[in-house]
Amino acid sequence: MNKKNKKKANKQIRFVDGVAQVIEFEDSNDAVNSNNKKNKFSVKLSKNNAKSVIFCIIFAIFVIITPFFFEKAGVHNIAMPSNDTVFIKLWHIDSFEGGSGNRADFIERMAVNYHKENSSVYIIVQTLFPEEIENAINAGDRPDIISFSHHISTTFANFLQPLNISINCREDLLKYGQKDGETFAVPWNLSGYCLIGNSSVDSRVLTTLSCDTAYSYDAGTYNYIAGLNGSYSQVAMMKNTSTKCDLTKIADITNLTPYQAYSSFVNNSSAVLLGTARDFYRVKNRVSMGSMQECKYIPLGKFTDLVQYMGILNVEHQSQAESFIEYMTSDITQKQLANIGLFSPNGIKIHIDEDYKLFENTLSLPLESISIFATQQEKDNLYASAINALS
Repeated sequence: MNKKNKKKANKQIRFVDGVAQVIEFEDSNDAVNSNNKKNKFSVKLSKNNAKSVIFCIIFAIFVIITPFFFEKAGVHNIAMPSNDTVFIKLWHIDSFEGGSGNRADFIERMAVNYHKENSSVYIIVQTLFPEEIENAINAGDRPDIISFSHHISTTFANFLQPLNISINCREDLLKYGQKDGETFAVPWNLSGYCLIGNSSVDSRVLTTLSCDTAYSYDAGTYNYIAGLNGSYSQVAMMKNTSTKCDLTKIADITNLTPYQAYSSFVNNSSAVLLGTARDFYRVKNRVSMGSMQECKYIPLGKFTDLVQYMGILNVEHQSQAESFIEYMTSDITQKQLANIGLFSPNGIKIHIDEDYKLFENTLSLPLESISIFATQQEKDNLYASAINALS
């Protein structure tokens, strides 16, 4: 082919086995039929081959900045592991309403921070639903670490391994993860219950409900609501008053979820909500946005079962797993719980918002809870005693 009749070559960039190749074709038909003709030509760089130089520069920039964009998108650990790399599988199970943020996302962020300090250890976080746990355990699947509460611990409590770690936790909460003098799980976040009254409720009514006082206000004159399905909020109420309260509608709301109870409150179907720290956050947010009038908050102390633990089910990488649990319970990590509206079981103060500080101070006093080894019958008996005491 002479210079006069020479056709302009078409180029395509393809990746073969992870390697970029430039393929040239005499015309568009060659490109269409390239899979059969296999007309591949290597690229030879020279001072005169400006297009190839530009392509190589662009490709090099792509290789350099791609990991940055993966990290921004939440995709981590894309580097090729070395022979001493350890992958720690962590299951997180949400079984109660937390604070203002997602606890699994929080663990993932802390896992990234941990990896920066421990480059050979990768924490792989997987969120499971409570109903998935039993099938997985029965099938022989075991994570290295499990993040859980007492609500689902009966499924796997007997498989938890004793921990040999530096413990940074309040004694009154730690004991609920212990058995026969050994520690099997440590709390890594804490939440609680509170009474929330709308603008129609006298604040003294809430005080009467939550503690022993001389006030004679009839709490029953206000519609009272709580999400009782799977909630031990009534136990918190029982622990905070020694008198029977005329709390209306208890018999009618036993099938409500906590969120349904919250919805009833914000729609003015009830004047008082016995809710969680998640409800506390939701209501405060609505008030700040102007969609609700000012509310009153009375955090409940003395009892909470809203405690998230970490334990170990697989001893293959126990030392690395224990190291990450220590990291999650360290003060530097615990301080960041304020970002998701939770509280530290270590006893440190982490909040600056005045309402959250009141909640935090209430939960900083000694608390009763429910053991991760408690049987379902023991839990049912506690729940029934609370309902009987309050109704």
